[in-house]
Amino acid sequence: MKSTQLAHSLISDKLFGGEVVIDATAGNGHDALFLANLIGVSGTIYAFDVQKDAIKNTRLKLQETDYFESLRLIYSGHEKMRESISAEHHGRIAVIMFNLGYLPGGDHSITTLKETTLEAISQGLELLAPEGIMTIVCYPGHKEGKNESILVDEYIKKMDSNKFEFCKYINETASGNAPFLIKIKKQ
Repeated sequence: MKSTQLAHSLISDKLFGGEVVIDATAGNGHDALFLANLIGVSGTIYAFDVQKDAIKNTRLKLQETDYFESLRLIYSGHEKMRESISAEHHGRIAVIMFNLGYLPGGDHSITTLKETTLEAISQGLELLAPEGIMTIVCYPGHKEGKNESILVDEYIKKMDSNKFEFCKYINETASGNAPFLIKIKKQ
């Protein structure tokens, strides 16, 4: 199972409708649509991206659904999460999804960056509700992705296990550069 599919599987039974969620890397809108289907019209989705094409793709993917009014597209880096999320939602976020790397079908020279990703993860952990879940799909198959993956992995290993439960999912039969998933649950 691909890391992105596993992330969806781990979240699918955690959302029941009406929750506030974050797609920290909007990309082509797949995670936003997945989340929208789970939280329904009474929920709220914040979707971040620094690329206009990603914002456009996500808008188009949800535009023809009943969930479009629930979508808050934010043309900004995910490291601006804290200041971009309504204060009433701080500490109430049920799920945050990161799908790092570059925009599939887009400019591969534009990627998530280790510094901003670590800041976004830190802010996201503050914003999560108790029992909230964060998933992070890392892509070590390209230069920036490898550096980012190493730093994210090191960051997770230093987390307080009294406050967070975390697990890393890797495909043992895949190459060392294969994508992997990290799941964090706030206690």
